[in-house]
Amino acid sequence: MKLLFFSMGNAFRKKAVIPALLGVAIGTALMTVLFSLSVGMEKRAESTFSSLADQITVSGRDAIFGGLFWGMGTTPIPATYISAIKNLPHVVRVQSQVSVIMRPRDINYAMPLFGYDPLQVAGIKDNPFNNIKSGRAPAGAHEIIMGRSLQEYLSLINCPVGVGDRLAFLIPRGGRMTELDLRITGIYQTGNEVLDGAFSAPENLARFIGGIPANDVSAITVNVDNVHDVEATAAAIQNALADKVPQVQAVIPRQVLNPVKKLLDLFGKFLVLVSLVAVAAGGLSILVVMLLSVVHRMREFGILKALGWTPGDIVFMVLVESLVLSMSGAFLGVGIGWAGLQLARVYIAGDIALLTWPVAASVCLVGVAIGALGGFYPAWRAGRVSPAAILRNN
Repeated sequence: MKLLFFSMGNAFRKKAVIPALLGVAIGTALMTVLFSLSVGMEKRAESTFSSLADQITVSGRDAIFGGLFWGMGTTPIPATYISAIKNLPHVVRVQSQVSVIMRPRDINYAMPLFGYDPLQVAGIKDNPFNNIKSGRAPAGAHEIIMGRSLQEYLSLINCPVGVGDRLAFLIPRGGRMTELDLRITGIYQTGNEVLDGAFSAPENLARFIGGIPANDVSAITVNVDNVHDVEATAAAIQNALADKVPQVQAVIPRQVLNPVKKLLDLFGKFLVLVSLVAVAAGGLSILVVMLLSVVHRMREFGILKALGWTPGDIVFMVLVESLVLSMSGAFLGVGIGWAGLQLARVYIAGDIALLTWPVAASVCLVGVAIGALGGFYPAWRAGRVSPAAILRNN
């Protein structure tokens, strides 16, 4: 036990200890940030997939992105299609959707607007109107609410928008573009990135902006009773509406998003690889510092052996010194990474990254393990010191 405490105290008495600590700290800090980003992106993706797991979107054949955005950019379809869908097996809910694309006058970015019938969505938990995090639901004729993800994106491009702000949108009227001022009354977050990356408003406002007749809808959202019946129900809907004009497509949003999820998984693996390389560089700094320390302490080791220290005692001391340095650097790195994530939450997005206890523990363990590996060779070399040769040469 005395040897352990002696070795721990001795870890900070050697030269170049600060570069060794910073090497591990920077590597683990980067690992903390990248791992947390990966976990945060995975959580967002899983939340979106979970909300879309039992859904089918019915929209016109020309809907963009396979109808994923609920009929935006497509020819409206008759609302009477709903009656042909609601009585099919496994269908538990059918909801009409009115969607339009708007462009703010001062922002060169097209933004979706989803229109809802407040009475129709009153009991739907994952609806924007039922997930307002700040502000209130629209009450006036020209009031809208805004998704949290869209708000974060606009902040990133230096166009911060919040509750109470007004935006002027360009909408087509009579063959020319006119301006329509809309006031943002609330910010919502459903966990579905498709919804959270848009505006939402009462259905009447969306119809007015898009010029959509009262008897038509942009799309129809269908929920089934079991995720395993989604594909069969989509095929049944397609067959039930096969002879209708205009023709429609029954799309499973989850399948449309599968390539995006695979891309996110690949990106997550890339982040892990980059962070491991960074931590390995920190471990290399431990190796260099410990090796230089061993080279300059040969006389010390020789004297210790002459006084009765065994090779095992020497190896133990050097390994403990390496572990203390790597552990200190790892804990410091997690702290630096945590501070960086707090800044990201303030200036970018509140849930852009997720630092959990398992993530922090994994980062510390990797940092300690790589730092310890960096001490093995110096410890082995120190244990091979010959007292007679060292004292003879000195």
